[in-house]
Amino acid sequence: MNPRSLILLAVALVGVVGVVFFTRSFLAGVQQNATQVQTVSAPAPTASILVAARDLPVGTILTNELVEWQPWPENGVNDAYFESGKKKLKDVEGKVVRAPITRGEPMTASAIVAQGERGFLAAVLTPGMRAVTVKLSPVASVGGFIFPGDRVDVILTHTIELSRTEKYTAAETVFQNVRVLAVDQRSAVQGEKIQVAKTATIEVTPKMAEKVAMLGKLGTLSLSLRSLTNDGTYAVASDPDSPPISLTTTHTLGHEVSRFLPAMNEDTATSTVRVSRGNNISTVETGRSLRGSSDAGGDGQ
Repeated sequence: MNPRSLILLAVALVGVVGVVFFTRSFLAGVQQNATQVQTVSAPAPTASILVAARDLPVGTILTNELVEWQPWPENGVNDAYFESGKKKLKDVEGKVVRAPITRGEPMTASAIVAQGERGFLAAVLTPGMRAVTVKLSPVASVGGFIFPGDRVDVILTHTIELSRTEKYTAAETVFQNVRVLAVDQRSAVQGEKIQVAKTATIEVTPKMAEKVAMLGKLGTLSLSLRSLTNDGTYAVASDPDSPPISLTTTHTLGHEVSRFLPAMNEDTATSTVRVSRGNNISTVETGRSLRGSSDAGGDGQ
């Protein structure tokens, strides 16, 4: 074989090897691109679970605005999570947070408690506060439009008996900005039907709890619903940290709402005191100012 033929044969062999190499490289690239396209077009399956929409401290009463649905890898869904299709928003509405939940953290059954379950009131109560229940009439409960989480003023309506023949009716605000913890046995709205409450559980200080026990003996208690906006005078009702106030700033006497009721002279109103000196017992009529006692502030507790 002459040298020219050898050179042509060598060139042909090199060409064949080059073609094979480039062909394999091209096919490998095509296969890799196809795999990537397939991976992008078929993402990992996800589920939708309920998470906290913001940081939720202990004692927070859950509402629809405080939670939200969020996509979650299906292989990372725990049985304790609230998964869409298996659970609904109403399953957590009205329940109370008993362990801190950070924003975006999945809601779990162990982190919340419902009314009637052990530890409910302990979870909803602010540290240092007390829960007391007051009896209400249909009118006293604002016709069923007071719900857990609302802020109210407590009004006492009672009869002032100065003597056997001198009696007057009065109403006075005894507590302001009190948080409602529960209404009857409900910690949230149940359905669309308005239910008139017979009792309300409110959050007060220890001293105010003692006063509530006395108020029930003096007369009838009513609740006055407060606005969620700040009126510039008292703490905003929607602020979870705004404390209740034990302070009587206003009162109304019977003659102010009905001209048929006698007016009481608040500056000269008297009371009778029995004085015992040995075996002698006498009664002494003393003067007192009801206006001064009614307008005076409380202990602030």
